[in-house]
Amino acid sequence: MSCPYYEDFTRICITSFPHIRNHMSFMTCESEHYVDCLVYNVLQKKFRCKYLERCVDDAVKNIPLLVKYFVEDDKTIKLFKEIAEKYCTSELKYAQCANYKLFIQGIQPPLDLLPDGKKIRITDILLKKEITIE
Repeated sequence: MSCPYYEDFTRICITSFPHIRNHMSFMTCESEHYVDCLVYNVLQKKFRCKYLERCVDDAVKNIPLLVKYFVEDDKTIKLFKEIAEKYCTSELKYAQCANYKLFIQGIQPPLDLLPDGKKIRITDILLKKEITIE
């Protein structure tokens, strides 16, 4: 079984999130684990914040390449899924996101700003410290 967004190996998810092709192996797409994919979960939602693609692009472009290899673990992916569910794909909470508030003011949010207003350090992810999204 494979992801429905991977039809005929076209990787439809890249249409919405083009920068992920530089950071994914797509092995998940060809397995039953596609349901754990963050992009798959986001594409399944009826609502998406208008800045979601921009946030993802900014993160992918600005995260140091070396760090990429440390953040593709289950714990970090779970953190990003929580963020997406609680803010990015929530019609009720998206406007409460700290990044959204900056975007609507015309300010580029810093890479380390979480939706709840807390700052995350790359070293927290690398050292696997517990990070919770409220």
